[in-house]
Amino acid sequence: MALIDRAAPPRRVGVWVPVALAVGSVVAVTVWAGLGLLSLQGVALLAIAAPLGLLFTLYSIPQSLVVLAPALMPLPLVSVIFPHEIAFGLLTGVLLLQGFHHRASWIGRLETLELANLAFVGWALFSVFWCNETILYLLGARRLIVGWASFWVAYRIARLVPRRWYELGLVAGAISLALSALAVRLSGGFSEAQLRTNRAAATDLGWGTANYIATILLVLSPLILDLAFRARERWLKWLAWPCLSLIALMQTIIASRAATILFIGGTLVQVSGRRARGRWLAVVGVALALAGLLATPFGQGFLARFTSPRELGSMVIRIWFFRDAWRRVTDNLPWGMGLDQGWVYPDHLAYNDPHNYWLAVGSELGVLGVLGWFLVLVLLWRRISTVVSTPGWDYEGRALQIAFLVSQLHTLVEPTFQGPHYQFVYFWVMGGYLGYHALHLERGTPSRVYAPASSER
Repeated sequence: MALIDRAAPPRRVGVWVPVALAVGSVVAVTVWAGLGLLSLQGVALLAIAAPLGLLFTLYSIPQSLVVLAPALMPLPLVSVIFPHEIAFGLLTGVLLLQGFHHRASWIGRLETLELANLAFVGWALFSVFWCNETILYLLGARRLIVGWASFWVAYRIARLVPRRWYELGLVAGAISLALSALAVRLSGGFSEAQLRTNRAAATDLGWGTANYIATILLVLSPLILDLAFRARERWLKWLAWPCLSLIALMQTIIASRAATILFIGGTLVQVSGRRARGRWLAVVGVALALAGLLATPFGQGFLARFTSPRELGSMVIRIWFFRDAWRRVTDNLPWGMGLDQGWVYPDHLAYNDPHNYWLAVGSELGVLGVLGWFLVLVLLWRRISTVVSTPGWDYEGRALQIAFLVSQLHTLVEPTFQGPHYQFVYFWVMGGYLGYHALHLERGTPSRVYAPASSER
């Protein structure tokens, strides 16, 4: 009965848990990197991590998996699966086992938003009947299924895991992704001239180049900023501020025009929307910090992207992309060419992404695809608006609104939802917060880890 329409009682987790998680993650990454289990270093690390990891797994496996799923994102593909997808799959299994064991009603109950997204994914899968390239179709199907499953799991983990662990996972994911990209940038051996001509590869993690990594950090930043200002647990706030600073640094280094502008604009709007006494002081402080970052050599490199003729040429190329993508839409009305079939479509855009998700959906899934995706976004916005209007949840709601808006603006000029990592992160963020909010409404009692909003006035 404990899991029926309510969260499991919070477990008391000692300070050794984050230590065990850190050691276990180091071992996992080291072994994955090819150090070897039988090497001296590998045996020493395993001797330390194994007992802690065993206790940690037996004691709080949902918490560990909720943190590991986003934290393992930077690791490269192994065979046909990413390491973070393994953690996510294990978490899904734990969730299903717990739900079926306790006959929880939330296992089979789908929200209207989930049904709408399921219909959109279902139509995309149905396009197999007119797809020519099976491998491309399967890759697209996997991407959309991962997105749907991410929301389904994230929406229900509030039943098992205290919210602080979910939010720790967001911070861990952003830190691991930013540090991995920074490490590639610093160890790549690129000269300044090479960086100007090969910027996208300077922070390439194998599964995503510079701009794609910037998009993921962009959608995480509003929630991490909210944690930095309002997390009650000091350790979470101490992690959120350095994480946010690292995101700002990486946005400047990566120098994706759209992502950096939206990051700066979204941060200023979010800070100015606070009702705390020090709101304007916070706005000025954030503005000065961002201005100081732009004054660094990294910032100067970003500003140069608006003056260099070569860099400005990429904006013209996008216009060509949009033009050819629109021709695809009109040439394949009303049903579209099929899921992910644009990569081999015989036109000038072949082997290039349209850099606009609406044009990608319209050309591949036709009118029904566009209407289905529009319905998903409308329902998602309405659910976020419910969070904003709930007493004590307005700050989380505004952070979600900003994440929603910057993501939709960014997808007009960059491939975002076209990637499996972004699908996972986006729906993980939205599903998690909406799930904890839904649980709060069901229980009718506060389930937050923050101080009441009145204390900030």
